[in-house]
Amino acid sequence: MQHSELDAANALMGLEAQIESLSSKLALARAFVLAKHGRVGDARAIVDHIDRQCSAGDIRDDGITRDLVLVDTHVRIYEDRPLTSETGEKLSGVLDQLPPRDLIGQALALNLMCITSLHTGNFDKAQEQAEGAIRLYRQQGGEFGSLHLLTHLGQIKLMRGDLEGAEAQYKDLERRLALLKEDTNGLMAVCYALRSEVAYEANALSRADEYLLNSMSSIEDDDAWLDVRAAAYRVRIRLAYLRNGLPGALTELAHCERAAMHRDMPRLFRLMQVERIRVLTLSDEIDMALTTMRSIGLSPENADWSRGGDWALRHGSIAVAIARWLVRSRRCLDALTFAEPVEDFAIRGGQLLPLAKMRVIKAAAHWRLNQRGDATRSLLSALRLLGRQPFSRFILDEGAEMLSIVRAALDGDHVGVPPTPELRRRLSELSHAWTMETGRVQVPMPTGANGGQASDEFRQKYIELLALGLSNKEIGRTMGVTVNTVKYHLKAIFRELRVDSRTRAIAEARRLRIIHDDHTKE
Repeated sequence: MQHSELDAANALMGLEAQIESLSSKLALARAFVLAKHGRVGDARAIVDHIDRQCSAGDIRDDGITRDLVLVDTHVRIYEDRPLTSETGEKLSGVLDQLPPRDLIGQALALNLMCITSLHTGNFDKAQEQAEGAIRLYRQQGGEFGSLHLLTHLGQIKLMRGDLEGAEAQYKDLERRLALLKEDTNGLMAVCYALRSEVAYEANALSRADEYLLNSMSSIEDDDAWLDVRAAAYRVRIRLAYLRNGLPGALTELAHCERAAMHRDMPRLFRLMQVERIRVLTLSDEIDMALTTMRSIGLSPENADWSRGGDWALRHGSIAVAIARWLVRSRRCLDALTFAEPVEDFAIRGGQLLPLAKMRVIKAAAHWRLNQRGDATRSLLSALRLLGRQPFSRFILDEGAEMLSIVRAALDGDHVGVPPTPELRRRLSELSHAWTMETGRVQVPMPTGANGGQASDEFRQKYIELLALGLSNKEIGRTMGVTVNTVKYHLKAIFRELRVDSRTRAIAEARRLRIIHDDHTKE
């Protein structure tokens, strides 16, 4: 063969390799997008196919090998697989090998390393990696990519007990998204879902419900990200419990559990079981709560908090659920013993919100043991821990017994050192909140078809006013709310009735016998 023919053959082989490399890159990019939009099985099939090709030596491109690690980790997140320290080491290796000019690749690696650090409970490292990824994305003009990292920063702030900081983070994210020209609806829904959890913790129930209303459809139809679904489902179940007690919560739980199984998300299903334990325990269904606990392998006697591998530990939800169950089961000494390593775990991980919650549970345990001074001391410690943060809903959810502890501390009973004026203000706010809540809390927001049924009385009143021909301004005067609030309620009712206009809402309400023909304009 002549030299020219050899050169041509070599060039052809090089071209084929380039085509193969480009084809693999495009396939990995497709897998990345498929996972993001819930088609996780298809994404996994692509990743595994390319992995086999790399293992067989059919692909020798180092760039493809690096991309494979990044996309595989991305798909694992949507597959609901835990990320471990080994995952972090692989990503760190990829980061070291990326070309200096590939800022987007570096940013993506840091993004995935941040999520891995979150999964392993290292919030300091996660924050550092998130901030590094943001800088790289913005240096390359990737503003939209950088905004995903703001959700992680918001989660970190929440876990550290900085509720106001988390709310500010999500508010900044919403503002930045509004400035972009591309479609931001998906990420905006993520922002609202995570923001709903912050609002719930701060006892801003109407806002929490509104955020869910604006996000749930997108989250369930498109986004399969575990963190987001878990946050939205937790708030959805807890609001249902406040509205309609255990039956309402169990109805929502059934939906969320089915969704987790349909999406093949076992850890999400596990977290929903933890929520089931929570509502059963708060309803004093102690035996049923224990049965659920055992069904997912939990035991108050054998919890190993040194591992830190369970995603739920980031929120302390499992630890708090077990501790509360021990208190309600009249095993208060066991609850206090159980709390010690959990508190140590939370302190070492900087998880101040779970730490404050555990101290509230300890206050209840001490109170039942007639250790009144220790009870008020534990409650005040929880409040001091988070300073001026609006940490209140968790305390309110613990019920009348916790109100007794709050009022004792407020009155100076069983208190060694009188609470500061700031603490007295917080205690007064809690006491007032209980006074305003009679029986079950009625959240004045109809969440519609995607977030549970609105109360019949509430829905009927608004539709009756519609049927009388009142304007939004007139309805607002009647109900004592702003015009914007009226618009929000009507939007929710329209969604619940599956209509798109006032006229159709009235007609559908009559068909369903929510109102009758006598509700017409005179």
